[in-house]
Amino acid sequence: MKFDFPKLIGELSDEERIKFYEILAHNLTVSVRGIWSDDHLTDRDRVERMKWVNEIMHRVVMKSAKLRMGQNEYTEDDFWEGIKHWVAQSPELGASIEWALETSYSSCRR
Repeated sequence: MKFDFPKLIGELSDEERIKFYEILAHNLTVSVRGIWSDDHLTDRDRVERMKWVNEIMHRVVMKSAKLRMGQNEYTEDDFWEGIKHWVAQSPELGASIEWALETSYSSCRR
């Protein structure tokens, strides 16, 4: 993935970072809808991909909640390593996750 997550997200203000993670959670649900409705995928492939998006989404929601409480327990570098790990479990997710990241980043900067 080309998105420079640690640099771009690390440079956001606290308010922008919270907004980014909240928008990212939403955009990941959009990605899941795309997976679910893809008639070219087998049921097994759908479930497998949605499983890994869910792992990312779980952490995105918790990251946002922790940021709102002033508790940034994991650096953006750590978070990025997690995203890359989950995408590596199903590399076909790369484009969907990249879209969600880029769209979320663009939206939080408005």
